[in-house]
Amino acid sequence: MRDIVNERDEVVGQATKEEFSSGKLICRVAFVMLANSLGELLLHQRSARKRAYPLYWSGAAAGHLLSGETYEEGARRELKEELGIEVPLEFVGKFYSAPDREMVAVFLGSHDGPVQVERHEVERVEHFSPQHLAEMRPTLQITSFVERSLPLILPRLTCVDKRRVR
Repeated sequence: MRDIVNERDEVVGQATKEEFSSGKLICRVAFVMLANSLGELLLHQRSARKRAYPLYWSGAAAGHLLSGETYEEGARRELKEELGIEVPLEFVGKFYSAPDREMVAVFLGSHDGPVQVERHEVERVEHFSPQHLAEMRPTLQITSFVERSLPLILPRLTCVDKRRVR
């Protein structure tokens, strides 16, 4: 079960995954962006077999919250499931994605080591510097979550770098 929320992110009920597929209910999503010590963002290209956004580039990890789960708990769970890692996460903001009918909380973490991707979910993983990402954005297919998260994430990339140096 997952929590149904309104546009103010207030829980108004619960529903199954199948019930959310109708597109009428709003659910909660945790979205994680990872930066390395060079300030590059780790993005993954979604599998061609994905129903939503096939072959689009997305953040490090994302997923729907389980009923009663906090955004941070969901972000940590998804990061462990999708990349096999656990890192400190900083909440950087939240937005409502009307086209997706999802309330999205964005987290930023720092990681320089290897990741273990779910091959059935991911085509490939790459690091993008903010400059390279800006240059590629006109032709790079990125999810709406990445698009909406970048203004929240980019100002913090130098902060991520400084935290790693300490």
